[in-house]
Amino acid sequence: MKLQRGDREVLGTGAAIFSGLALVVAMAALITAGMAYTRSNDAKAKVAKIEAAGVIGSTVTVDLEEFSIKRNPPVVKAGLVTFNVKNVGGITHEMVVVRAASADALPKVTVAGDRSVGAVDEEAISAANTIGETGDVKVGVHSTKRFVLTPGTYVMFCNIDSKEADGTVINHFMKGMSATITVV
Repeated sequence: MKLQRGDREVLGTGAAIFSGLALVVAMAALITAGMAYTRSNDAKAKVAKIEAAGVIGSTVTVDLEEFSIKRNPPVVKAGLVTFNVKNVGGITHEMVVVRAASADALPKVTVAGDRSVGAVDEEAISAANTIGETGDVKVGVHSTKRFVLTPGTYVMFCNIDSKEADGTVINHFMKGMSATITVV
């Protein structure tokens, strides 16, 4: 089939319009990528400035009590991080540290056994994401732990099961005993 002159002009015009649109889309993608790169560099520069000023440190103070974990500061710099943990509550607690996006992202026990259903299934957390723990911290006791942490989000939690006076078993994590910390 042979194209008429009018058909060739229409095809040529269509190809020119399509090429122009493709160029506009490509330019928009380049601008968006450039803006994202700039924002990323700006954020890194701000973090570096804060670190240089000594605002972001490498020590966290952690208070354990019924049923919360209070940490200060919530952001530390990567490397060797010191956790100064004190049980200010009225019963024994622990602090377990794992790499995870949030407490909701942690694997949970689904069948009663050694742990309550809904407690953190610590055995299901990979070795690469298991950082360490204090072990049992008795009332009024202070424990210091140091871990090498890379940038990311970490969850601290108490996974102890304790018995109430009426014999009811409660899991501290399930009562809300967790907190996150960000490492930059």
